[in-house]
Amino acid sequence: MQKDVLVIGGGIAGLQAALELAGAGYPVHLVTDEANLGGKLVDSSENKQSACVWGDQVNISALYLGGNLHASSTVLGSLITRAANNPLVHIYTSAKLAELQGDVGHFQATISDTQAGKLTQKLVVGAVILAAGFSMYDVSQKGELGYGYYKNVVTSLEFEHLLSESRYRSECIRRPSDGKCAEKIAFIQCVGSRDVVSKGEYCSAICCMFTAKEAILAKEFAPKTDVTVYYLDLRACGKNFDTFLSRAQELGTKYVRTMISEVKEDPVTERLSINYAAASKPVKEEFDLVVLAAGIRPSTRLKETAGILQIPLNEFGFVQADPLDPVVTKKPGIFSVGGSQGPLDVPETMALASAAAAATTKALGKGEARPARKPVPERDISKEPVRVGVFLCKGGLAAMGADVNAVINAAKKQADVTVVECEQAVCQPEAIAKMQKLIATQGLNRIVVAPCVLKHNLNLFQETVQAAGLNRMLVEMAAVPVKAWEGKADKATSAAMQVTTRAVSDVKTYKPLKWHAEPVVSRALILGGGVSGMAAALALADRGFGCTIVEKSSVLGGYVRDLTGSLETEELKQTIDKMENQVQKNNKIEVLVNSEVVEFSGRQGHFITTVATGQTTKKVEHGIVILATGTTTYVPTEYLYGQDQRVITGVEAMHRLADGRIPAKGEATYVFVQCVGSRNEEHKYCSRTCCGETVFAATKIKEQNPEAKVYVLSRDIRTPGYLELKYREARKAGVVFIHYEEANKPVLLKDSAGNLAMKINDPQSGLELNLKPDQVILAVAQTATPEAAQIADLLKIQVNDDGFLSETHSNFGTIAFPGGGIFITGAAHGPKSVVECLTQAKGVAGRAARILAQPALMMGGMVAEVDWEKCAACLTCVRTCPYTIPQITREKKEMGAAYISPADCRGCGMCASECPNKAIFVHHYQDDEVLARVKTALTEVG
Repeated sequence: MQKDVLVIGGGIAGLQAALELAGAGYPVHLVTDEANLGGKLVDSSENKQSACVWGDQVNISALYLGGNLHASSTVLGSLITRAANNPLVHIYTSAKLAELQGDVGHFQATISDTQAGKLTQKLVVGAVILAAGFSMYDVSQKGELGYGYYKNVVTSLEFEHLLSESRYRSECIRRPSDGKCAEKIAFIQCVGSRDVVSKGEYCSAICCMFTAKEAILAKEFAPKTDVTVYYLDLRACGKNFDTFLSRAQELGTKYVRTMISEVKEDPVTERLSINYAAASKPVKEEFDLVVLAAGIRPSTRLKETAGILQIPLNEFGFVQADPLDPVVTKKPGIFSVGGSQGPLDVPETMALASAAAAATTKALGKGEARPARKPVPERDISKEPVRVGVFLCKGGLAAMGADVNAVINAAKKQADVTVVECEQAVCQPEAIAKMQKLIATQGLNRIVVAPCVLKHNLNLFQETVQAAGLNRMLVEMAAVPVKAWEGKADKATSAAMQVTTRAVSDVKTYKPLKWHAEPVVSRALILGGGVSGMAAALALADRGFGCTIVEKSSVLGGYVRDLTGSLETEELKQTIDKMENQVQKNNKIEVLVNSEVVEFSGRQGHFITTVATGQTTKKVEHGIVILATGTTTYVPTEYLYGQDQRVITGVEAMHRLADGRIPAKGEATYVFVQCVGSRNEEHKYCSRTCCGETVFAATKIKEQNPEAKVYVLSRDIRTPGYLELKYREARKAGVVFIHYEEANKPVLLKDSAGNLAMKINDPQSGLELNLKPDQVILAVAQTATPEAAQIADLLKIQVNDDGFLSETHSNFGTIAFPGGGIFITGAAHGPKSVVECLTQAKGVAGRAARILAQPALMMGGMVAEVDWEKCAACLTCVRTCPYTIPQITREKKEMGAAYISPADCRGCGMCASECPNKAIFVHHYQDDEVLARVKTALTEVG
C-alpha cells in the first residue's frame, strides 16, 4: 500500500493536515492553484517583493483568534514556513489535479500547471485530502447596495487593504473616492448569506467575527471613528467569541439589528445614506464608507476537482459530507476538510484537518516512520573559537524601513562575526539550505537571524542548525521591534543595527545543551467517558494502543446521553449506544466507572496516575492524557423553574418529546426562552448548542401537532453554516421567533388562578407582547464541570475565566496544552455540538498516536540541575516546585542533596530563583548568560 498522501489546497486546513501527516512519517504532496500558500486567510495581491511576506501588505481576513488580533500572522506564518521547510512535504504552487485513477492505497494522480496548462507531474499516492477552501460571494450582484457604482462601498477584504494602508501611512482611515478621512463607517452583514435570492440560504459562519475584528482594528487605530454594524443575528458561537464581540462594543461600535435594503449616494458629497426601521420608526443615517460582509461560496475549482475525484457535491456546490463523520466522502481513501465542505470557522477547520489526517493514517496503516530530516552527528565545538554567522532578512529590514547596506556593514564590524549574508527571506528553503552549507564550509558555531517578523521561526532555525551538525541552542533570532518608525529611516536603521548587535552578544554566551532518550509507555489515559472520550478511545484502539477510560458516573455517554436528537442527526441515541457497545467489547479499552483521579505525576511519554474506585486505588502508567471531562447543565432559578411543573429545561423537553408527553393535542402554547444562564455576567459565553436544540424541539412540536402555537424568545438565533436551513424550516413550519434585549428580558408571571403569562418587549416593533403559555421551555447554559478546576490543579494546567480548560490557543491550538502529552477534546474545551465533539476527538487521537507510536522521546535541554556540593538539602526547591519534581537523595553525599530528574523537569526556573545557596541553575539561563542578556537588553532600541 502506497503511503504518500495528496493534499489539495494550501490554506490552513491543507497545511495543518499536511504537517500532521508529515509528523507521523507520511510523505505529502501539497497542491494549490494559488501562487502562494495560505489560502483565503492570506491576501497578498499587492506583491511587494521588497518587504517580508508577513509585512503590512498581507491581510489575515478572517483570523480573529479569540481576541488575539496581532497573533494572526505569526501563527499562520508558522504553518506555512514549517510546511515549506519540511522535507516530507512537497509543494506544488499554481498547480491543480488534472486526473485521478485507482483506489485507496494506490491512486495515480496527474498534476498540471494552471498557468501553462501543461501536465507537470504524475504521482502515486495512497489517499487524497481535499482542502480546496472557499471563494467569496460577488457582492456586485447586489446592485441595490451600490458596490461597483459607488467608490465608497467596499468589501471586507478591500476594507482591510484600506486599514493596512492607513495604519502605516496616515492618521485616519481614508475613503477611496477622494482620500478624505472616513469619520463614519457602516458594516452590512449577510451580503450573499442567509439569502434565497442569491442562492446562499446558509449562514457563512465567519462574517460576524471578521467584522468584529475589523471594527476593533478601526476603533483602535482611529478611536473617534463612528462605527455601526447592521446585522440580523450575531453569531459568535466559538470559544471567547462573545468576549471578542464585547471588546468591539466597549470600544464604541454600535450594533443595530435590521435588514438593509439599499445604499444611496449623494453625488455631491459622495456620502452614503442608509434607511432602516427602528421600533417601527424610519431612520436615515449617512456614512463616509460602507463595508459589505460578503458570504462564502465554493472555490472556483471545486466542481472540477470533485468531478475528477468522483465525489458528490451538495445543493450549494460544496462537498456532500456525513453529519457524524464529516471528513469521510463517498469514495474510500478520499477525505474532505475545511471550506470545501461549506462555511466553517477557524477552530472547526483546524479540528477537521486533524481528524482527516487521523482518518488517512487509519486508511493507510502504519506509516514508514521516515524522519523528516536525517539525523546528523553533533559537532563538538568545545575547543573551537567562536565563529558567528549573521543572516539578515531583507524582508524584515524592509518591514522596519531600515537601510539594508548600513545594517550589513554594521554586522560585519561585530567581533567574532565570520559570515554576514543577506537574503530576501531567511525562512525560505533556499536560504535555509545556504545557511546549512555555510555552517559546514565556514565552520560557523553560532548563528544569528535578524530581524524576523515571525517569532515562531526560532524553532525552524534551531532545526536548521541541528540538521547541519550544530547544537540547536546555538542560534539566536532577533524579532522586529514592535514600534512605528513613522517613516524615519535613520531611526529604523539604528534599531535594526542594535537588535542585531544584541543578538550577536547574546549568542556568543550560549552553550550546547544535551538531550537523552526516555522510553514511551504506549497507553492512553482518557478522563471522561462521554461521546468525546469514547470516540478518542475507539480511534486509539483502532491504531493498536491500549486505553483506560476513567468516568466519574456509573455509565458512559455523558451529557449527550440525555439528548434524543439534534439538528445534525436524529440518530443520536443510536450513535451513542453503538459507541458504548463498541467500547465495552474492545479488548484494548479498559473502562473504570464511578472513578476519579487522585494523584498524577510524570512527563510526556510516561505519566503515572492513581485512580480511585470506591475504597480501592489503582496506578495506571500511560504515555499521554486526553481530557474529555465534558460539561454540565446550569440549573436555573429564573422563570419559576422548580416552582411550577410547567416550566422545564430543553433537555427535559427532549425526553418528553421522545416518550410522547409533548406535544399535547389541540392549540397548546409552547414558549421557549433562550440564553437562560448564558451570555450574562455569570456566564459570559454562548453555550453554542442551545439554539440548535431549541430549533429541533420547536420544529418537532409543530410537526407532531400543527395546531400548537410555538414561540421562541431569543437574543440571537445562532445556527451557523447549514443549521441555518433548519432555522428556516422552523419558521416555515410556523414557529414564531421573537427577539429580546439583554437589558429587557422576558418576564414570566403567575396569576392567582395559576395561569402563566409571559411578557416580552419586541424591540423591532416597540410593542409589548403578552403570551399565555401552557409550557415554558428554558434553553439553559452549558457550564464547566466542577471537576475541571480540580483536574487542572492536579495536572498543573489552567482553566479560563469561564471555568473551562484553557488550551494552547483558542483557534490554532485547541487540542493541546503547552507542557506536552496532555490533550483536550469535546466540551471540556467549551460548549460544542455532538458532531464537533466526534470530529475533535478523532483529531486528538491522531495527534496523541504520534507520541504513543514512538519508542522513545528526547528529554532534557533547558532543565534545572543541582550542584550537589553547594546543596544543603534545605527542601526549598522541594516546596517551591509546582510540579513536585525535586527529591532529596543520599546518592551524592551522606547528608543528602536535591536531585532534579532532567526527564521530568519543565524548566520553569522557580527552584533556581529560590535556592538560598545558588546550588541550582537552569541550562541556557546560567548566570553569565542571563547577565549578558540583561546588559544587552538595557540597550535602547530606536
